[in-house]
Amino acid sequence: MKVKLKKFTAFASDVLPHEADYLVNIQQFDDDQKLSILKKIQVNAHNRGSKEPFNTFIDKRKYSGMMRWVQEKLDAIDVDKFFEWINEMDRKVITDAITPQEEKLLLRRIKNYQHPIHNFMKFFEMVLNYRHFLLIRLRYEAYEMVNKFIAKYQSTYDESKAVNKKLHEATVHIIDQFNHKIEDTSEWEDWMLDLFDNDQLDGFNRYMAVIRLTFLYFNSREFDKLKEVYDKLDKLLVEGKFYTRRILYNYYANRLMLHSKFDVLQQAEEYGYLSIRQKNSDHVQYLSNFSSILIRQGKIEEALNLLKESFSEIRNIDNFYHKIGFVSFYIKCLNLNNQPERGELMADSFLRIHKNDILTQRWYSFFTGYVQGLIRQKKYEKVLQIFKRYELLKKDQQDQKKDIYLPTIKWYYEIAQLKTGKINAETMLDSIVSLSREHFTDPHKSFILNQVLTELENYIPRTVTLAKSELHGQTK
Repeated sequence: MKVKLKKFTAFASDVLPHEADYLVNIQQFDDDQKLSILKKIQVNAHNRGSKEPFNTFIDKRKYSGMMRWVQEKLDAIDVDKFFEWINEMDRKVITDAITPQEEKLLLRRIKNYQHPIHNFMKFFEMVLNYRHFLLIRLRYEAYEMVNKFIAKYQSTYDESKAVNKKLHEATVHIIDQFNHKIEDTSEWEDWMLDLFDNDQLDGFNRYMAVIRLTFLYFNSREFDKLKEVYDKLDKLLVEGKFYTRRILYNYYANRLMLHSKFDVLQQAEEYGYLSIRQKNSDHVQYLSNFSSILIRQGKIEEALNLLKESFSEIRNIDNFYHKIGFVSFYIKCLNLNNQPERGELMADSFLRIHKNDILTQRWYSFFTGYVQGLIRQKKYEKVLQIFKRYELLKKDQQDQKKDIYLPTIKWYYEIAQLKTGKINAETMLDSIVSLSREHFTDPHKSFILNQVLTELENYIPRTVTLAKSELHGQTK
């Protein structure tokens, strides 16, 4: 039996929430049926669960027309598609391959240009090359029009280039702080906030400021400030600013991380599903972040299945920071899915090949999952050997200075010590209480620590029970 509206339903299910909201805001339909179709697309875009069916009694031609309308409206504001067009026109101008029809469109876009656009710098540079093309061919009328455009926007272009150069300088400082925790980057905060709020600046620089603010606020753990930025960005995305799917997926992935810091896991999960719908160069990173949310919600099998489906992708990425994160979550999923033996085999193999990258980039993420699996198998001597061989206690001590520090891996080490008779239960209890106390004032850290303590109860139930009792008594 033929399924009605199958093609349209598949098309509509691919529309993202911000795309649907934008389309509803700009529509000017006099046709109530077309409007009802668009409203149904919007409702379904915001609902990951059961979708509302479309009215099969409406003429199929209207559904076909809606598909064309939706695609045309989104293509018209897609900054990546426009970037591709600019590059293609620039190539054709430089190689003398531009056609008369393409020139007509180019001249029309120069004549009707309204500042700012997202890819203004690239557009301006292409127009500079086009001016050379016109002058050498004695095309004086078109040359004068193009020359006026360049004269009008030359200072604006210079300003955008200067901003872009300064953004690179800010990025170097922010990344240095992330890697070494040695430099305060708050000096850049107000400047980048002003860039983001400047609606006369090109969209590319404004969005670059958002990404760097994201990095800065995650470094400083100022999540309330970041939420203010993303609430503003949310409204701009609905208006069609910065639109391309690449940016939307990045926005959803960052929203996932932001909501996870507020421990609003259901919303984080919703954004996570949106972030992984397209497999781009950041898919492995988005998938790792999403799997961490599923793990925290106890959806271990779902997380493991998602990681399994994308496991082949890690062979093709050169970003070891993302690669280590993906493998670390995969190992943790195997542990929690009662397959620590497989996790151990994977960890042994990955560590043998990528030891230096792990130790210099994401040692904590990797070894936490690795050691957790060994503890679950009661391989306590191997745990102690690994700590000694890779100097993990020294690394843990260095990390204690960081705002993001949690004592999870130190507790795994002490459990191995306890189980091999190298420390007693009282020492273990003191460690849990002393290291928990200083972090319990942070709501997010407290949330994570309670989950860790629940896991530790499987290995040392009496000690953890006593620790919880003492901690709860102190926090009353």
